[in-house]
Amino acid sequence: MKLDLWLFLNKITKKDFAIQLGVSRGHLQEIVSAKRTPSIKLAKKIEEITQGKVTKEELLFPEDYQTEETI
Repeated sequence: MKLDLWLFLNKITKKDFAIQLGVSRGHLQEIVSAKRTPSIKLAKKIEEITQGKVTKEELLFPEDYQTEETI
C-alpha cells in the first residue's frame, strides 16, 4: 500500500506522522512523493507504525511497486 493512501485511510496528517517518525514534514513529503528514498531505519519504522500495511520494500524500491495507474 502506498504511504499516502495509508495516511488518508487512517486520517493521519503528514505533519502528525512526521512528528511520530521524528522527521520534518518536508522530508516525509519527499518520501511520500517518491522524490527521496528513506533510510533503511526509517523505512523499518514506517513499516512498524503502519503494522506492515506499508512495507519497507515498497518504500526502498518504489519503482518495483508501481501500479498501472502510476505508469
